[in-house]
This record gives sequence, C-alpha cells and structure tokens, in this order.
Amino acid sequence: MEATPDDHPVWVTSAEGTAEHAVPDTAMAPGLELEAVCGARFLPAAMTAPPGKTCAECLAYFLVPAPREPEPRRLWRRYAAKH
Repeated sequence: MEATPDDHPVWVTSAEGTAEHAVPDTAMAPGLELEAVCGARFLPAAMTAPPGKTCAECLAYFLVPAPREPEPRRLWRRYAAKH
C-alpha cells in the first residue's frame, strides 16, 4: 500500500500469526481485510489479542530516511577545496 505523508500508522496484530503490521489510518475503514505498508494483506486479530512481533518491513518503511538532495553550496565548497 502506498502511504502518503498525511497518513498515520496504526499498528494492528494479524489474526493469522503473531505479526503486528502498520496500516495507514485511511485504510482502516473499507473492509475486513487490511493492507499494511509492507504490502501484507491480513485479517486483524481481536482487540483483546496481545501485540505481536513488529513486522521488520513495516518498521523499515518508517525508519529509512528519505534521500537528501545535496545543497549547491556544499558541492561548491568541495570543488573549491580540491582546486
């Protein structure tokens, strides 16, 4: 599922296993089957079920920083230092 910056993750435990996946809040209403940010489709466990092990792919989705564009000044300083 392609999450947008406006989406807020809701961690939901899967009924099939003990994994806990991040589901965008906007994807919670459409039906019974949920789709996590990692692409896993699952049925949610009962609200009384204990939290499962956090899905490593969902966690990486939020922990990997977005690539930064280099600033032109920094590039110029590197060029000037070499010459």
